[in-house]
Amino acid sequence: MTRFIVITITAAAIAIAFAFAGHSDAAVSAGDPRVGALQKQVRALQAQVKVLQRRVANDEGQLSLNFEGDTCLGAQVADLIQGTWMVVDQLSVATQAGKTYFGSQQPVDDYKNCADLARPDVPRPGIVVPPTIEPLRPLQQWLHEPLD
Repeated sequence: MTRFIVITITAAAIAIAFAFAGHSDAAVSAGDPRVGALQKQVRALQAQVKVLQRRVANDEGQLSLNFEGDTCLGAQVADLIQGTWMVVDQLSVATQAGKTYFGSQQPVDDYKNCADLARPDVPRPGIVVPPTIEPLRPLQQWLHEPLD
């Protein structure tokens, strides 16, 4: 939606500029008040475009960070769940003559997104037995910290 607004304002500014490029110098030098008003509008639209471009760049950065945080969270929750399954298997082996319910577990790929998070750093220890929520604490803090 923001890109649409930027494109629309940019197109309007270009259209206005082209519309006046074809007018004769006589109209401009004669002091046509419409020219001055439209030039003022073009300058205002150009300033708005710059502001919107900065906002779009900021929004895209925020979305990228959000994706990294979500991917890290998903991987850490998968580690926590799999750690729980491993404990269930340990207990069942000990109490049910070697029976297992879940078998071996494989870490979920976080695409190195946990390692990309900083201030605070968000380490990912992998599947831990017994499971603990401690690896989620730095991620929770990272998600809560406002960006500069």
